[in-house]
Amino acid sequence: MVDFLAEHRATAINVGIAVLVVIGAWLLIRLMRRAVDQFLTHRALAELDAGARTRFRMIERLAAAGIAFLGIGLALYVVDVGILRKISVAMFASAGLVGIALGFASQTTAANLISGVIIAFVQPLRLGDRVRVEDEYGQVEEIGLFYTSLKTWDNRRIVIPNQLLSNKVIKNYTIHDARMAAGIVMRLDFTADLDAVRSTLLELARAHPLFIPEPEPEVEVVDTDDSGVSVRLTAWAADQPDAWKLGAALREQALKALAAQGVPISARRIRLIPVPSGAEVPSGAGETPGAEGTPGAGGGGGG
Repeated sequence: MVDFLAEHRATAINVGIAVLVVIGAWLLIRLMRRAVDQFLTHRALAELDAGARTRFRMIERLAAAGIAFLGIGLALYVVDVGILRKISVAMFASAGLVGIALGFASQTTAANLISGVIIAFVQPLRLGDRVRVEDEYGQVEEIGLFYTSLKTWDNRRIVIPNQLLSNKVIKNYTIHDARMAAGIVMRLDFTADLDAVRSTLLELARAHPLFIPEPEPEVEVVDTDDSGVSVRLTAWAADQPDAWKLGAALREQALKALAAQGVPISARRIRLIPVPSGAEVPSGAGETPGAEGTPGAGGGGGG
């Protein structure tokens, strides 16, 4: 055993140094991440600049990947074993060529990486933003090197490739101003008292705890046709989730309040009339538009 150690003493030392290099790289990555966490916390950048956290996290991931690459390359070189040293030299000497080759071999991966960096610095969305991508709505939970993760309202996780995000229209509900309008539409009969309806809807909106006074709520006649009048209430909430809840609550309250006041709500009914055999049926004889007292309402937005 002593003879073996004496014979391979240099190799053992080199292996030990290589292990220390790998451990040092790992510790450096851990220290860097801890330093970034402390810097963001002490400077309160997340509160002062919502995009600062996103940028720092992207820089942290890129630096960690570079340190890991450098540490592995140095460890292989230090071992001083022929094949391992050749691999190390090849890693450093042909890094540019490898990058080009990888770009051609995995264009999607490279595109996701580039798109992730662009998203982190251009910032069409940031960590914590509430966004809608196509038909999916959620809060940005993580922006990685290759993928972005959204947490949906029903606690699902949507993982989207960064390249896809860079090519899609993103609806960002919080990037500049989180306030959002809740809209409900009521279908009323022509005989309805619009002034009384307007007063009732505005009173309901102002009394709700999620309502905010700026901008002012509005009640507008948005449409008329042969079956009635469409009236829309627009009230504002602090953000998209509150706007959704506000719209749902006001829709229910408005139906109850208008029904209690006897406001005629428009609806179409189809009435079947028995016709004697061979008799001519006049056009539109089976329709009774605007039947008074029939419940029904159009659905509005609200997020």
